[in-house]
Amino acid sequence: MLPLLLVPPALSTALALSPVRAPFPAAAAGWAIGLPSLEMPLHVGAGAAAMTAARLARRPVTGTDLAGAGLAALTCAGLAVVQARQLAAHGALERAFDESARADAGPGASAPVERTGQGTAGRTTTRSAARRTPWQTVLLQPWPLRPRGVEARTRLAYGPDARATRFDLYTGRDSQSVRGVLIHIHGGHFRAGGPSRESRAMLFDHALRGWAAISTTYHLSPTPEAGFPQHLVDIKSLIRWIRTEGPAHGIPAEAPIVVAGSSAGAHIAMMTALTAGDPRFQPGFEDLDTTLAGAIGLYGYYGRLGAGTKDVSDPVRHPAEDAPPIAIIHGTDDMYTPVKGARRLVRHLRGGSSNPVVYAELPGAQHGFDAVQSARYLAVIAALRRFTDPLGQSA
Repeated sequence: MLPLLLVPPALSTALALSPVRAPFPAAAAGWAIGLPSLEMPLHVGAGAAAMTAARLARRPVTGTDLAGAGLAALTCAGLAVVQARQLAAHGALERAFDESARADAGPGASAPVERTGQGTAGRTTTRSAARRTPWQTVLLQPWPLRPRGVEARTRLAYGPDARATRFDLYTGRDSQSVRGVLIHIHGGHFRAGGPSRESRAMLFDHALRGWAAISTTYHLSPTPEAGFPQHLVDIKSLIRWIRTEGPAHGIPAEAPIVVAGSSAGAHIAMMTALTAGDPRFQPGFEDLDTTLAGAIGLYGYYGRLGAGTKDVSDPVRHPAEDAPPIAIIHGTDDMYTPVKGARRLVRHLRGGSSNPVVYAELPGAQHGFDAVQSARYLAVIAALRRFTDPLGQSA
């Protein structure tokens, strides 16, 4: 009986360690099965160990029970490898930021080592402090709950269609002024999803640090191409709302704006960054300055949305010369949006932009790594503080 109980965590662990890549239906199923072990290895391991200990405490212990114990040991060993890969994200992110800093400083410059930015209480955080994993959060609060210090205003609308253009706004209760605006755009293959389902921890972290953090949706469509360019127009319309209606919500009209996105949302974020002021995507508000202070892409898709729109819907078809500072973070094992697409965009950006382009590949990370507060994702959040702090206004 014990081996049967351990089959689900063992299979999940195996798929976390070695994901299926083709055919796509099998890869998608493998991703879903492997996700618990991939993002919460300590919790899965604790469950497997508890089941095993409970059975071995009963007498008599049978050969089947011993076989189950062996399977549990192998599973826990595999989960230890998964956890080690999560912790390796710290080094990958530091190297990415150091590489960008050296490139920005010019030949012969050394990477800055003294600080990574501001902590949630406004204190300067050293690099060694940033590398400390908050294990209490990882173990006891994997799902990011809204902190008491964050105020939420939900189901706001930036357009006439309150369902398609709704968003949630998070601000710090103790913030005296807004340092900037962080917009997060959800994924879902352009056809599904909604606000405040992804990157919640990043949104809350920015709200606690004085940012107005927005989680938004956009007009969804049966296919990515069918919705283009409306979803891009939607995000630019949200920027217009911030500039015109934001002051009524405590957001200065001139506040710097950083747009972030996950998966499909990352595509929209990059397109927003690369088409600032383009009248084709700002119907009715062509003269509005939609320049961003920065853009962030998490496990994004960065290719064309269809053959009919390939010349305008592919981010690399747009000049990079005026791109703002950009951070792209991708998993090496992503089966939904393979890492080669992120590398392609980074080459394009670095070939034309004079602003920093930070690119990090997270060892062993899959699609959707921003759902829970894993050690990996908390490292990503700490790194993104280093990216966004210089882009915001002084507190």
